Amino acid sequence: MYTMNALTNNLSSTEPAEPEWPATPSALLIMGKRQGTKKENKQLWGRAAMAAALWYSAPPPKPYLIFVASDVHGPKLTPDAHMVRKLLIERFQIPADFVIIRQLTNCTLLEVRMARVLRRVHGLAHIFALTHLYHAARAQRYLNEVLPDASVIPVHLDILDEIQFPLESTALWLDIRALIKESQPGRLDNLREYLVEWLLNQAHTLDRRGRFERRLARWLRPGAYGRE
Repeated sequence: MYTMNALTNNLSSTEPAEPEWPATPSALLIMGKRQGTKKENKQLWGRAAMAAALWYSAPPPKPYLIFVASDVHGPKLTPDAHMVRKLLIERFQIPADFVIIRQLTNCTLLEVRMARVLRRVHGLAHIFALTHLYHAARAQRYLNEVLPDASVIPVHLDILDEIQFPLESTALWLDIRALIKESQPGRLDNLREYLVEWLLNQAHTLDRRGRFERRLARWLRPGAYGRE
């Protein structure tokens, strides 16, 4: 049986990959994604869909689903937090009691720091962060600095296909699978994203407190209302 750490390290494995859920509640952190000029929040939808798949596959106690990013999208500047909450509760039928939404952060560094706070407040056993492959390494690096036992789960079809999903919810699984497939960045998007990740990793090496990253996020996301 694989643990979540194993899932992040071996996408090509054919062994069963059902996670070893702890006896006390854990949490799935849906990492935010700046959408820019894209018409749809496909990557954010994919991350929320992966969270739903893992929630349904987990035995009791079911994990909490956490989203803390403060970004906005669309002409009406709709908070991504509102969209994620609606998606989880209405589309994926996750009970509201398991959904924790905070509009507080505007960059990856602050997301993982907020996850540390929520873990302490809610007495969580473990944090599993959900993000796409290009972002996984930097997210894990930040988690290692503040939550050494936290894990990153890539939002990828190879991971989804190894999750045991309830047979009676086949229609929901197909919906989730379609969202995750559509959320995968294309070749040019991947190239750009990996370049950005490399630059931010270099900046973090020189500035472990993340002042540059936080200022850059405020400059790139003037419509968001996160705070430090």
